[in-house]
Amino acid sequence: MVAVADQGTLSAAAREINLSQPALTQGVARIEEDLGTSLFRRGGGGMIPTEAGQLFILRARRGVEFLRRGGQVVGRPHLYRMLSVGQLRSLVAAVEHGGFRPAAMRLGREASTISRACREIEHQAGVELFENTSSGLQPTKQANEFMRFAKLAMGEFRQAVHDVRGWQGAPEGRLAIGCLPMAQTHIVPEALNRFSHDYPRIEPRVVDGYYDSLTRGLRRGDLDILLGALRTRDLPEGLVQEALFSDPLVVVARPGHPLDGVAGVDGGALARHPWVAPRAGAPSRRYFDKVLSGLSIPADVPAPVETGSHTVMRGLLFGSDRMAMLSRLQVSRDIGLGLLVQIDHPLPDSARPIGITHREDWLPGMPQARFLEILREVTAAAR
Repeated sequence: MVAVADQGTLSAAAREINLSQPALTQGVARIEEDLGTSLFRRGGGGMIPTEAGQLFILRARRGVEFLRRGGQVVGRPHLYRMLSVGQLRSLVAAVEHGGFRPAAMRLGREASTISRACREIEHQAGVELFENTSSGLQPTKQANEFMRFAKLAMGEFRQAVHDVRGWQGAPEGRLAIGCLPMAQTHIVPEALNRFSHDYPRIEPRVVDGYYDSLTRGLRRGDLDILLGALRTRDLPEGLVQEALFSDPLVVVARPGHPLDGVAGVDGGALARHPWVAPRAGAPSRRYFDKVLSGLSIPADVPAPVETGSHTVMRGLLFGSDRMAMLSRLQVSRDIGLGLLVQIDHPLPDSARPIGITHREDWLPGMPQARFLEILREVTAAAR
């Protein structure tokens, strides 16, 4: 499709990509038939993309560029011209699932078929993409990076179809959200409820987890955006951040806690009760450690319990005299429902930027763009 748009005629495009003109003609016709619309206007001046064609070709061009960048990883920028979609799917599955057999189970194919496809890519690339280790067959660093670009490319090819469907008035596709604890209790649920009114046919997927695993999903195209506390350092390559608002930390505990309702709680009172600590590496952990290092904690006070799970944290607070330092917005609903109370102890300079992280080269479709608008509306109202 990209070659046809660039060359202007089927014959010139066929020569450019070393494909027979009848095969290319059939391929274009099949895509147009599947979409139920013309992607090109045929005339004496050649083949000119229609409005739908422009949408499709924009995505296809991005997909080809990702494949070209993947080829650069192995020193063969035009490698994609020698590979089929089936071969790329086999390689992606083998790298992601740790071998040919797991990939075959995932794709419902024979392991020999997956192995042969991967070996053919190795042959065309001129490099080894898998190596034998003490843990068995493992993908090389080049294989992992090539796989990442292949996934991004295939995502663009799928989005080409979704964009045309949206243009036709039948929006489809995906909305894949990575969600850190900060955004799980209020921001994401409220935004999704509004989004579903606008796009009832799209099934959003919310994935929670640790920052490192979620940013890997972003870079591979498994996720569209990541919501939560932003990083002031160590942002993974190729990602960008957008701050939506800043949110301070507050000290919370169960209703009826010994410090519930006490005015002007000082550090000495805080020191006499146990804590729930943020997970190591979380943005709030550095602040938590700083506060506790300034307290004279008696020897008989239990050590903090570390967890990154909001559910576990709530269970610990509900069933003990432990306290926690959490985002004001994160616990606002629990406080409003009377499940938790805020302890009257200020935490100065604890505000952290909360916002969106996504790939620098990400181009949202209409549903994703609308969700971003809704997020900004929800967070503006919550400030």
